[in-house]
Amino acid sequence: MDAVIARLRLAADYLKRESSAAVEELVETAFHAVPTSTAGVGELDRGGKSCALPPTGGDPRPACLSTTTQEQQKLRFRKELEILLVEEKEGKSDCKALRRIAELTELFNDEQQAQVWWHRAALEGDPVAIMMLTED
Repeated sequence: MDAVIARLRLAADYLKRESSAAVEELVETAFHAVPTSTAGVGELDRGGKSCALPPTGGDPRPACLSTTTQEQQKLRFRKELEILLVEEKEGKSDCKALRRIAELTELFNDEQQAQVWWHRAALEGDPVAIMMLTED
C-alpha cells in the first residue's frame, strides 16, 4: 500500500509542476509578458518595454497595450465585416458567417441591425444564434 501512495504522490507532484508551467505559459501568451527573476510574470513585455498587469477586477489587458493596437483591431474587424457583407450579397454565406456578421455588428454598437443578423443566422440553423435568441 505504501508503494501505491508513493506513486500517487509522485504523480500529484508531476501534475502540479506541469499545470504550473502551463499556467505560466498561458499568462505569458495572453499578456505578452515574460517572467523575471525578481517580480515574476508581467514586468517586461516581449519588446523589453515596462508592462504591469492590471489589478484584479480591472481591465484584463496589460497596461502596456497601446491604443494603436486597439485601433488596428477595430480596423481588422471592420474589414472582416465588409468582406462578410460582400460574400453575403453574393450568396456565399452560411449560418456561421451570418452569426459572425451579427457579432461584428453588435461590436460596433448597432444593436437593432445586429438583431436582424441574429434572426437570419437562427433561421439558417446556427445553434449559437438560436441559443442567443431563446435567452432574450
